[in-house]
Amino acid sequence: MNTTDDPTTHDDFLTRVAAAIDACESEQRAAYAMPHRTDWENVARASRLALICARTAGWWRVLAREIYHFPSPHSRLFGLAVISAEHTERDRARFWRESAADWQARADRRPTSDAAGALSNWAELGVTA
Repeated sequence: MNTTDDPTTHDDFLTRVAAAIDACESEQRAAYAMPHRTDWENVARASRLALICARTAGWWRVLAREIYHFPSPHSRLFGLAVISAEHTERDRARFWRESAADWQARADRRPTSDAAGALSNWAELGVTA
C-alpha cells in the first residue's frame, strides 16, 4: 500500500493503524486483569497476552512498511521509532509465549524450561540439571 499519492488515503491509513493499536492496548489491559491464581489461569492469561503482543507487533510492522514513504523531514526518525516498537512487542510476545508454555508444563506436572527461573518446578518434580 503506497499512501503517498493521496493525502486522504494517507490519513485514513494512519487513523486505521492508530485505532488498531489502541484496540490492542485495550485488549492488553483486559488480559492483564484476567485471573492468574492457578496454573491454568496463568496459561490462559499468558497465551492471551502473547497473542495480543504479536498482533500489536504486526500493526507496528504495517506502519513500518509505509513510514518511510510519508512526506516528512522526520520520516527516518519515525521509522526507527516504529521499528523499535515492533521489535519490543515481538519480544514481549515471545516472553508471553514462553511463559504460557512454562505454566502449561507446571499444570501438566512436566518440567518447565531450564530458563523458567521463578517458574521452575524442577525441585518439586525431583529433576536435576
